[in-house]
Amino acid sequence: MTSELNENLNPTPDPDEPTTTPPEPTAAPDPTDAPEPTAAPEPTAAPEPKEEPAPEPTVAPTTDDVPAAESPDDNQDGDFAEMLEQSEQATPAAAKPGDKVTGRIVQIGEHDAFVDCGLRNELPLSLAELKGEDGQPAFKEGDEITAHVQKDGDGLKLTLAVNLRDAGYEALAAAFADGTPVKGKVGETNKGGFSVDLGGKRAFCPFSQIDLRRADDPTIFVGKDYEFKILELSDDGRNIVVSRRALLQANRDDEASDTRAGLQLGDTREGMVTRLVPFGAFVDIGGLEGLVHISQISHQRVGHPGDVLREGQQIKVKVLEIQNLGMGRTERISLSMKALASDPWPETAQGLEPGTDVTGRVTRLVDFGVFVELQPGIEGLVHISELANRRIIHPREVLNEGDDIEVRVLDVDLDRRRISLSRRQTAHYDGD
Repeated sequence: MTSELNENLNPTPDPDEPTTTPPEPTAAPDPTDAPEPTAAPEPTAAPEPKEEPAPEPTVAPTTDDVPAAESPDDNQDGDFAEMLEQSEQATPAAAKPGDKVTGRIVQIGEHDAFVDCGLRNELPLSLAELKGEDGQPAFKEGDEITAHVQKDGDGLKLTLAVNLRDAGYEALAAAFADGTPVKGKVGETNKGGFSVDLGGKRAFCPFSQIDLRRADDPTIFVGKDYEFKILELSDDGRNIVVSRRALLQANRDDEASDTRAGLQLGDTREGMVTRLVPFGAFVDIGGLEGLVHISQISHQRVGHPGDVLREGQQIKVKVLEIQNLGMGRTERISLSMKALASDPWPETAQGLEPGTDVTGRVTRLVDFGVFVELQPGIEGLVHISELANRRIIHPREVLNEGDDIEVRVLDVDLDRRRISLSRRQTAHYDGD
């Protein structure tokens, strides 16, 4: 019995049994083996998570967090690095020679003024360039100034314009390469332009490049000192072409950009009359030109803008209309002087009583009658039928522009701003 039992319980000693063992596991559906899988509750006893060292890890992070919270120096270092990076990103890159910059004088030393242009470092500007005609400083600390960046050894400096007589010929090529202005004196006129003395170097400036507009009399520029931009420079330095207009236009473009940014309908602006034409006056209001139509010059009738305005005159205007701002040749700005002047019509016209005789001046002859100015800015119409006690074909048969005549007030229409007059009904009319 014992040997049989051993044979039953220990079948593996046979070498061939391993080959038969696979089928036996397949026969593992033995009910006796099934309970062993029921022992699988041991995995459910895998409340090994019950070992929940989880609390320990939770404790560990808190200890890690505490030191992190208690290390403000680390945070401050991080914040400082971040702020430094932001500051460096906000700080513009160093300027390059030829750049035009605007800054504020922060310090005046013995030989140089130091200008903060928003760059990483202040740039020096020679005090000699800041002196006025009287030899005294024309700027002080806190003043704003516009200058050009120039190479200075291994560094940079500022200059208002290069004086080639003081700087030497080497500065000529540098000024041409960088676009830095140079100082020059206009000499005599020649075919097509002016000779310009650049500190001992002779240059040529075409008539078209001496100003923004061609001057009727070029001699007005002769003998004057200006700043110029070098447009052309031959390799041997003997042929030099310069332009004053290029610098004026660059300044004008900067000014125009600022003006466009703030221009609004209804604005009151100060400007300078730049051109007079039969239909009005062009006015510079800060790098931009607008037109004051002849009808907007005055409440009075104006025969020609030149009768009341002159080129170069400073005037105040109101912005009436803006079209295609910043769109080049299609840009239109309509201005008015009349809109800023008091309108004489309401008060003066009310003082004209129908049936009274007044004196006026003939301002216009038209097919249907004549216009008569009774007071500055107040005109009335004498219809052709009221000019004479006979039939006439055209008003010129009896009157001329500029004639002083007596007329009778027939009607005053304040709403329509019209005054009807008669010449033939006046008390002193004695026929033609």
